[in-house]
Amino acid sequence: MTRWKSFTVEVRRETIDAVTQFLMARGSLGMAYDEQLLGAAGDPADPIPPPPAVTRLTAYFPWDTDLWELKRAFLEFLPVLAESFGAGPESFDSATEITDSGWAEKWKEHFRARKIGRRLVVKPSWEEYPGDGEEVVLTIDPGQAFGTGTHETTRMCLSFVEDAFDRGPASPRTVLDIGTGTGILGIAAALLGAERVLGVDTDPVAVEVAARNAEMNGVGTAFRAEGTILAGIGGEFDLVIGNLIAEILVDLSAPLVARCAPGGSMILSGILTEKSGWVAEEFATNGASLVEEATDGEWSALLLRRGA
Repeated sequence: MTRWKSFTVEVRRETIDAVTQFLMARGSLGMAYDEQLLGAAGDPADPIPPPPAVTRLTAYFPWDTDLWELKRAFLEFLPVLAESFGAGPESFDSATEITDSGWAEKWKEHFRARKIGRRLVVKPSWEEYPGDGEEVVLTIDPGQAFGTGTHETTRMCLSFVEDAFDRGPASPRTVLDIGTGTGILGIAAALLGAERVLGVDTDPVAVEVAARNAEMNGVGTAFRAEGTILAGIGGEFDLVIGNLIAEILVDLSAPLVARCAPGGSMILSGILTEKSGWVAEEFATNGASLVEEATDGEWSALLLRRGA
């Protein structure tokens, strides 16, 4: 028998990214939240109904985790969350100890191969997916880092990355992926043909996970993961990707544009739709103009181009 602990909170749909990153940074081994994907008879719903506004998110932790300290840290995090998303129903729900031999594998049932865009397919390592010869299959294991391609922000970024290689005036040769997480966006760029990709993250666990995923996808030479801060990155890149939140993107707008080569592209996501105009204006001030905006539910992603 293996022993673990679970920690459950109630969150709004739009705060899942931020809360997930908070819990991962404190050692979560994995997490799951409720999604309404089935119809009344238990079959896949068609069309899929809109997700509930508030959902329960459960994170799993090692047995030696101090749940009281974790609860205290989460409650202290709520005012910070409210600064970005406004006051909401986020709250602590429950925490418990688990003695079970199989729960750690159960969350994998919810992560299946998924086609995103025209060619990209994201799948976990434990699932076989033959592909059709035209598809680009990206294998991702999340470990303790964020990003599996299931969230709206990641899906929109992946679609824009695919467009950059398939529809842009010239395919990007160099790519910078800020806040790389599992490396999913940068690795997709490498699989699509980028010669050099730098994925950076302040979380050392994410750096390890991204590097491991790059090797698993056969792009360990093209993709490099580092814990370097943005100020420490030199040079310019044909494509700059940042799947963060609006407030962080705005704070980093000047240095992010500076890292984008003249005439290069920028893909930004993690932006609540009502804040997309604000983000676009800040980047325009620094020399990157809006080319296209994608929306999915409450989220937006922006494709921008730096002036030549």
